[in-house]
Amino acid sequence: MPDTNRTPAESRRRRLIFVLLAVLSAFFVLFAACGANGDDDAGTAAPADYDMPAASVESTSEGLDRPASDDAPMEEAASDDAEVVEVTRLSDDGGLAVPTALTPADLGRDIIYTAEISVQADDVEAASREAVAIVQRLGGIVFSQNTRTEPAPRTNITFKVLPQDFSTALERLSGVGKLVDQSITSDDVTEIIVDLRSRIITAEASVDRLRNFLQQATDLEDVAELERELLDRETTLERLRGQLRTLENQVDLATITLTITQSPTVLPDTGILVTAWVSESADDPCLGVQNITVEPEADVYLCLEVENSGTSALTDVEVTTRNLRLNLDNFRPVQGNFNRIEPNELMAAVLELPIEDGRLAGRVATRGLPIELEVTATPVNFDGTALDEVWGESVVWVQVDTDDALPGFGDSVSDGASGVVAVFSVILIVVGVLLPFLPIIAAIAALIWWIRRRRNRRTREQGPPTRGC
Repeated sequence: MPDTNRTPAESRRRRLIFVLLAVLSAFFVLFAACGANGDDDAGTAAPADYDMPAASVESTSEGLDRPASDDAPMEEAASDDAEVVEVTRLSDDGGLAVPTALTPADLGRDIIYTAEISVQADDVEAASREAVAIVQRLGGIVFSQNTRTEPAPRTNITFKVLPQDFSTALERLSGVGKLVDQSITSDDVTEIIVDLRSRIITAEASVDRLRNFLQQATDLEDVAELERELLDRETTLERLRGQLRTLENQVDLATITLTITQSPTVLPDTGILVTAWVSESADDPCLGVQNITVEPEADVYLCLEVENSGTSALTDVEVTTRNLRLNLDNFRPVQGNFNRIEPNELMAAVLELPIEDGRLAGRVATRGLPIELEVTATPVNFDGTALDEVWGESVVWVQVDTDDALPGFGDSVSDGASGVVAVFSVILIVVGVLLPFLPIIAAIAALIWWIRRRRNRRTREQGPPTRGC
């Protein structure tokens, strides 16, 4: 029931209080709604001027130096603008494991990135060309390359690439063959570079001061002392500058060393390896040498080894010599035979060679005589199909030792007797040649004697000549 005893002033006061309460209620409701929206925005986005705590940056930098392990994988970088480099690891079966994170981002640090990769390829030369092309397309350079073909093909190549291309280069180079091993390291040299720059500034100031002192010096002893000190400090300054340039170059370009080796399971279809040895011992000539010196009267033993380095069997193995006439049919097999050599098997045979009076197979060997052996064989496929003929060669040297010592008494007597015999032999040869002409020689001699005798008789009959007055 309404109160009829209220005055108009009291009614206006009550309405004003009600309006104020309504306005305050609406304001609180609106403020609560705005506060809820602000909390939602803060949960989804950080302020624009938010800085990463120093601890987060240091943790990321340390993650570059710490290799990933199966128990403690690397933490992801916290910076949104970081370029993530995937570092592959090898599992136990040789395949690629789960990639880990490496972050060569611009963190204001000077970091040297290096990597070593080992791969196996069926064709080492082709894989090397592909690796060089990959790096060149990324704008990198070949810093060094070392290639060998024996005993097994192998190539070592060192590349220099920009740090931002480090991840891409690793991924592509790992694909030129079967990845065997991969190692990635990073070295933070920021403090070293800062220290070198500070020392360079100090050294430059010191050099400038000494130059000013040298310009003002008038005493000769002071000038000499200042020049020595200036030379030492300039040398130190150049050494510091060289160390700084080296570090800056390593920071500016990442280094990747790639090693490519021949796949062990890949063998050529056909192949032959020929090796020859020579020895004075008949026990095991295949343990001999390839250059030997022997006495003028001796026996040497030639060992021939033929290895099948292909995947096809070798048949009809034949041996020939280029410079000597040897009876190669006397080769005595000690392992395998000349009819057939299976893949990865070795055939060995021995030949006895007598040396008589310093001659081998009729040729003088006092100055060294090469024995050139050439082996040919016909490979056959697994189904018996004959393939192209293969051949190999090997050379050994045999030299006869000459006796340069002075002769003894017995040797002198023997040589003298031999000289007398040689003189009488010459006389007998001359007599034998002149014997058919003896009658003519006798007739000519008799005619000359008769003419001289008649001339002497005529001279006596005429008497001595008379002299004029």
